[in-house]
Amino acid sequence: MRRRGWPNLEQTVASRLSRLIEPAVLYLLGEGAAAHGYDLLGEVNSMGLTDSPVDAGAIYRTLRQLEAEGAVVSSWDTSGGGPARRNYELTELGKARLASWVKVISRRSEAMEAFAERARALLNE
Repeated sequence: MRRRGWPNLEQTVASRLSRLIEPAVLYLLGEGAAAHGYDLLGEVNSMGLTDSPVDAGAIYRTLRQLEAEGAVVSSWDTSGGGPARRNYELTELGKARLASWVKVISRRSEAMEAFAERARALLNE
């Protein structure tokens, strides 16, 4: 279902397959596992979606872009000791975007597996 003002999410997501940090961040925020950028960093790295470790700058750039696009919202958390930190939360648009990522990744996964099978068959002949 497409809502007024929302872009075609699957096209947007498909054009960003190299940015697998985004679906990981959306998932983690939806799961409630982490809500601060630094907390997300360790969780994203433990998912193993990229070939090299993700740096904090990439997480914060992703969060800023997602917030600018309305997929997440943030507020300042001043409850703990130390400096205030931004607390991020997934919006309805963010949930829809994650659903689009799941569809795109699933299709790509199936296509890549089919390709790998064909290539293995070719190499075994």
